[in-house]
Amino acid sequence: MISFFTNVELTQIMQIVLQCRLMACPDPCGVHGELQFYPPRAWGLDFHFSSYKKMYIRDIQDLKPYPHFTGAFAYKNHPVYKVDIIGTIVKRVEQAKCFVYAVDDGTGVILCCIWKQPFDNYKTHIQRGSLPGPLQEKLAALEAQESSQEHGYQFGDLVHAKGKLKIFREKMEVVAIYHSRIEDPNIHVFRIHELPRVYSQCYDKPFQLPQKVRQALSLGSTTAGDQSEYSVAQDLKAILNAVVSSTDQCLYTLDDLWVFTKVKDFLTVHCQVAEHADHARKVLLVRALSLMEGEGHVVARGDRRNMYEFLMGTSKLEQTVKKTLVTETAKTKYSEKGCHYLHILDELHATLPYSKLKKEALMYCLNQLEAQSDVIRTTHAHYLPCS
Repeated sequence: MISFFTNVELTQIMQIVLQCRLMACPDPCGVHGELQFYPPRAWGLDFHFSSYKKMYIRDIQDLKPYPHFTGAFAYKNHPVYKVDIIGTIVKRVEQAKCFVYAVDDGTGVILCCIWKQPFDNYKTHIQRGSLPGPLQEKLAALEAQESSQEHGYQFGDLVHAKGKLKIFREKMEVVAIYHSRIEDPNIHVFRIHELPRVYSQCYDKPFQLPQKVRQALSLGSTTAGDQSEYSVAQDLKAILNAVVSSTDQCLYTLDDLWVFTKVKDFLTVHCQVAEHADHARKVLLVRALSLMEGEGHVVARGDRRNMYEFLMGTSKLEQTVKKTLVTETAKTKYSEKGCHYLHILDELHATLPYSKLKKEALMYCLNQLEAQSDVIRTTHAHYLPCS
């Protein structure tokens, strides 16, 4: 396919496309009050966070630092820290250690810093004659490309660059990690047609976390003041660990846990609203138990409502797991290699007390039994009883 567009015509097309998009989305980079911004530990849940974002240069210039964290920039509530651009060089400055180019894609101009990286240090170690013919041709092409890049790109070249964003002297700049000259202008035409689809399908949709993650990162204040519900539940979890570990009992109801002085005092302090105090205490206690269940330290029993089994000490689950292993490994199918932990989990789910058992609790119990030499692990997932 032969392209009949000049650089001027491509620039005009890009400006028209951007104007049409801005009419549909008048403030693409604005910080809206209804958008939720998340801490850095949750950014990886944004599907495109780790990729180089293909964006209009105008939008890149309008990016603002991500609220409460200056290591990235925000497009709507999407964190952005590296981009992929295609544009024409309209200015060239050569310095001792780098080239600084002004790249124009038709919507704006951005500075692009490309560091000089001479390859003379290891070229002498390559013996071209010992390489196969196709590799010699590939090496020659790479050396020719590097030789041309040593002299930099020229004014009017169409280039493709990927790199990280930074602000240098109050101006947005791309520090290129990858860069190359584009010989085929059709690649630029393809990018012009690609960007509106990428924006509508990805960038213009708000970044939302899954419900469970939102609950874990909930910042809504409770009756404890500025302390979040998640933080309060974590503190209560530590208290429950301490008081239960000091006893020989492993089965507790919510009313049993309320009897402990430390638990009662903690819940009283953090649930002081008179008309909702009892409900708030129960919710907070269930939330702490849910966190412990997710870590595998607690099992919600299925044979009695609001009954929990703690696994930190000697538990009934350990005895049940050992009996299940003895029964199943007596079968020829499992006698040599042992039982897979998922098979053990299925067998326990068939019983009423452990119908709600989670994998984390089973693995915690199996690790405890292995440490006590009650079971032996034959593979990374199979177990045999020791007696």
